Amino acid sequence: MPSSRKKKPSPSSSTSTSAPSSKTQSLRDIVQQHLLEDVFEASSTAVQQHQGQGGGSSWMVLVVDPESLRVISSSIGMYNLMEHHVSIVEDLMKKRAPFRDQAVLYFVEPNEKSIKRIIEDWTPSVGKKGPLYGDTVFLYFLGRLPDELFSMIKSCKELVKRVKVLKEVNLDFLTKEADAFHFDMKTDSLYSDLYLSNSSTPSPLQDRMISKLVTVCATLNEYPHVRFPAKNPLCERLANLFQQKMNEFVGANAEWWYNGDGVHPNSERATILILDRKDDCLSPLIHEFTYEAMVNDLLPMDDDRITYDSVNAGTAKEGSEEATTKMDALLNDNDEVWVELRGKHIADVIQTLSAKIRDIVDSSTGSALTSSAKGTGKALSINQMAKALKALPEYREIMSKLSQHMQIAHQCMDSFNRLGLLDLSDLEQTLATGKTDEGRTPKLKELLGQVVEQFRQQSDSMMRLRLLAIVIVSQRGLSSDSDLQKLLHEANLSPKELAALQNLEKMGCPMVQVQEGKGSKLANLRDKRVSAYGRGGSGSSESESEYSSSRYVCILKSLMEDAASGNLSVDDYPSVMPLPDAEAMLGSSKSKSVSSVRKATGSSQWAKTST
Repeated sequence: MPSSRKKKPSPSSSTSTSAPSSKTQSLRDIVQQHLLEDVFEASSTAVQQHQGQGGGSSWMVLVVDPESLRVISSSIGMYNLMEHHVSIVEDLMKKRAPFRDQAVLYFVEPNEKSIKRIIEDWTPSVGKKGPLYGDTVFLYFLGRLPDELFSMIKSCKELVKRVKVLKEVNLDFLTKEADAFHFDMKTDSLYSDLYLSNSSTPSPLQDRMISKLVTVCATLNEYPHVRFPAKNPLCERLANLFQQKMNEFVGANAEWWYNGDGVHPNSERATILILDRKDDCLSPLIHEFTYEAMVNDLLPMDDDRITYDSVNAGTAKEGSEEATTKMDALLNDNDEVWVELRGKHIADVIQTLSAKIRDIVDSSTGSALTSSAKGTGKALSINQMAKALKALPEYREIMSKLSQHMQIAHQCMDSFNRLGLLDLSDLEQTLATGKTDEGRTPKLKELLGQVVEQFRQQSDSMMRLRLLAIVIVSQRGLSSDSDLQKLLHEANLSPKELAALQNLEKMGCPMVQVQEGKGSKLANLRDKRVSAYGRGGSGSSESESEYSSSRYVCILKSLMEDAASGNLSVDDYPSVMPLPDAEAMLGSSKSKSVSSVRKATGSSQWAKTST
């Protein structure tokens, strides 16, 4: 291994030096290809070549830390690893058994704790019989390896003489969905670091966040234009830091290409818009009734694992109490039914599942449903489904999956009814949009009376906190301090909940209304949000949703439409670097539009008819 790094290694040959593929790949496909080809296949090939020269076993031990394990698990499985001669996956932070006849592949986050553990593996000590692994070592890091950590590695001579590869793979993020990622930064100090700090320089957490974002762009071969909201110091600071780190990455990787570089055909340079939660405090508070939103909001979830009550098909009987068993399920992209249904309204989900199950039942020579249930078009009951599952063993796999989702969907509806979300959601939608389902604009006094009524009905203080937050954010603060105090009295919040509510002011949401100039951003926020409710952001009062409980549309939708159409104001959202000519930026993207997953049809009283 060389004594110093002359240049940073490129992300991979598949994403940095080769021309773009004519076939569009998802982000997960790109990450999976990068891992399998540029990490595991390349290492396996090197090990087998060494083995052919009498170098021992052709198998490798994969050693990971908690962060890298989640990165790998989000995109590839154990079968993929075994195909590339990985014999076992070990936790770097735990005591491990020796495999002295096998090569070792370390795949870790570049932090001091992980580097020290790697060095410990190769540092002679009293009582240690020898190294844990063979003489072939591969070192792969999720992101950029800081110079001080690289120096620590160089100081361990027993390790250095065995290292065959040291590479930064630029995959410091999770691909939980095919075209979505997140940074897996679960820390209690996240919001306080972002919104309670008065420092003008980026904190270590902010620096780490932006470093992760650079690895996303490196993987996607994107060197984007960087834009941010005007008069937002946090976003401006992060945007400048990202531009700096991205420039450093490009300068250190001469072979890396990017879309829109003028060399690779049929590609355009991207734009990244850095926003913060201040730009939309309302959406996370409102009850959303798509399948995925309800599962995460109303049911106990552990990452992507859910435990649900499964009806026992062997004991469930008509007219008797259903026997249930606790079952675990993983709701992720490996579940095709979940991928198909997660963005649909819960009423559509139940209808779709019932139709799929009924099609299977009706196509079978054996009948699993009572004659009264056939042909009615009604949603199947859990009992009927359990009987169908038992009666149709040839369809057991697909019926089991459909049954699983039907039962999870019904549990969502059970929680919906138990919490009284029908009336609550209608109030939330009226507060958010400023109009009732019939298009009437109610007076604030009338709305606050309904809020107080909901407070008195809700035994869950978190629900009361959530509704009061919706009132404050949607109205940009109460009209007077007396109104605020009355609502606080009715809400009866704990000191901790009250402190959380008051923190809304740190997000730019005043508890009591302040005087605003006509041209201020806050003064225009409601008008802009209302214009987003209409189809295509045209200002039409017609809702996109066929369900009255889902007529609110996130304000970010209108921002993305403006960005995609080239109409996003440069004054409101400036760029770190000068933008090219608007027409050149748009290119073929003029014909693209952002659409909602909701149907654009008439209103429907979903909750009153399908529960």
